[in-house]
Amino acid sequence: MSERYDQYDSWAWLYDETIGPVYGREQMEVLERVLLPLLEPGDHLFDLCCGTGQLIQGLLEARYQVTGLDGSEEMLARARMNAPGAKYVLEDARTYRAPGHFDAAFSTSASLNHVPVIDDLRQVFENVCVSLRVGGVFLFDLNHHGQMTKWWREKPMEGTLTKDWAWMVTPKYEEYRRKGSFLVTTFRRVKKGGLLSPLKALLYRTLARPRFIGLRLKLIAKLKMLEPDWEHREMEFPVVGHDLLKVRETLFSVGFSEVEVQALDGSDAVDADHSAYFICRKGGVS
Repeated sequence: MSERYDQYDSWAWLYDETIGPVYGREQMEVLERVLLPLLEPGDHLFDLCCGTGQLIQGLLEARYQVTGLDGSEEMLARARMNAPGAKYVLEDARTYRAPGHFDAAFSTSASLNHVPVIDDLRQVFENVCVSLRVGGVFLFDLNHHGQMTKWWREKPMEGTLTKDWAWMVTPKYEEYRRKGSFLVTTFRRVKKGGLLSPLKALLYRTLARPRFIGLRLKLIAKLKMLEPDWEHREMEFPVVGHDLLKVRETLFSVGFSEVEVQALDGSDAVDADHSAYFICRKGGVS
């Protein structure tokens, strides 16, 4: 079992400049609604699979202590620049534990879908539970089977196009195996000089607007032909559609005394359009 996630190093620059800030704003709203009202300034938070650290700086400014863990060295390098006041740990979530050290923990953007099997997920949950103080809360979200079956159809879903780089994500999911992946396609200008033609510059600038996402994704799919001198990479990241009931049972088995599952809007009805959010509390005697 690898103790590192080196394959995410090559994606760090892209995540930091594009997806990370967007996801960070969305997930901060969830933290502010669900987790932070349960805490006090000065509490120590654990950001599990922190990526490039978009959530951490805001938490530091709100006077929380934060430790971020990730298995990618490049992701953490970016996180240190984005939120230099936090502590960082380069390790696999399946092996790291800090007994009784944190008041709360969270993992966002469906990071735990990357844990390959339920036994490994059990180890992650046990490590988090051990690392929390009694009464501590663990918040995380998962992309689930119904959601992935509906939306992960091997069609490009999101992407950005600029005059210097482009990216696109194509998710797929095998329903009967509960296994999937998302393909990240990137393009990056590597030659200095060589300005775009005025026509291309206008086209790329126009298609960058949110309403043109369909046309933008079609163009990115053909960008290898349109920009043969740009660096082109494809990175595929495996994920698992964990069964929500098994996840819930596993959380109880490692020592969480309360486990609540809800949708993004806080309702109890988890549907196929949104991730499932787990809110767990560690029991015991302080």
